[in-house]
Amino acid sequence: MASGWSPAELSPKENADGIAYHRALYHDGDLNRPAGWHEDSVHHLLDLASPHIQNGSVVVDYGTGTGGSAIELLKRLDAAGITIQLILIDPLVSWFSQAREILAHRDDVHFELSIEQDAAGRTQFRRLEDMLDGRKADVIISSSTLHLVPTRALEDLCEQFSANLAPEGILVWDSGDIESELRPDDVACLHDPYRGVREQLRNDEARQAILSEFHTEDAARAERRLDHIFPVPFSMDVILSALEGAGFSSQITDHVVDFDAVDAERFILVPRLAEIAAPLIEGEQRDEAIRDALAQVLAEMETAGTATSQGYRSHWVYGRHSLSG
Repeated sequence: MASGWSPAELSPKENADGIAYHRALYHDGDLNRPAGWHEDSVHHLLDLASPHIQNGSVVVDYGTGTGGSAIELLKRLDAAGITIQLILIDPLVSWFSQAREILAHRDDVHFELSIEQDAAGRTQFRRLEDMLDGRKADVIISSSTLHLVPTRALEDLCEQFSANLAPEGILVWDSGDIESELRPDDVACLHDPYRGVREQLRNDEARQAILSEFHTEDAARAERRLDHIFPVPFSMDVILSALEGAGFSSQITDHVVDFDAVDAERFILVPRLAEIAAPLIEGEQRDEAIRDALAQVLAEMETAGTATSQGYRSHWVYGRHSLSG
């Protein structure tokens, strides 16, 4: 059985959120049927990591979510007959619980929830060295996570990566949602359609009618929270500067990943992400508003040349970093 963190009983809403995100990565939740965008994007990440993984390696997956990158890594290693110690780390209980449920049967997987309460009851992130408990990682993988880290926290996180790698260890990461001069003109950032949905719905009459019943400060606070679900992407240079400041050398590659329109709809209807349509009532009212807005956004992207009638093109950046040059 997997070791480490195990969730307390989830609320129905938390459970539904985790299941929905897992099904956004795997059609009908079937691990043998990954969504095309997920399989394609993670394949390139694992190509960078796999040559550095051997029997007995300690591998950290920082930002596991529902386990998408870990599942694909274990598939690859199982096929090669390689056994490792895999440490999964994430702060989001609803998604991380799904990863635990899927991988709980494995003895080679350990779970660490990356948040805790301080003495004053405030939520804070745990240090990587505390979660590793003296172990050093041979490989740290971080898939579709670093673009969500506040820029003010990146330098410290990269220092933690550096301090907790074995001498010949590597860090590999990917992101489909950072700005880069590498991105072709006919390719979008991963979350551009969903930011577009947010803008489409910002002045939706039904939304505004509900918001008008809020106190002004409460309405403004709610709108700021929704804007943070899909934040404006920052430059790749911000990540590279933080990594180089922590002593890493960097190799950067990129890849264009096709994102099917049906998969895009499935993604944005994950309850945690569909919050961009709040305070529309959860259920068919909210879902229908999101579907209509997404269809309009994708049509506009097709006119602009970053999408087709089948879906859109997303630009992914891949980083491979070592401390030994």
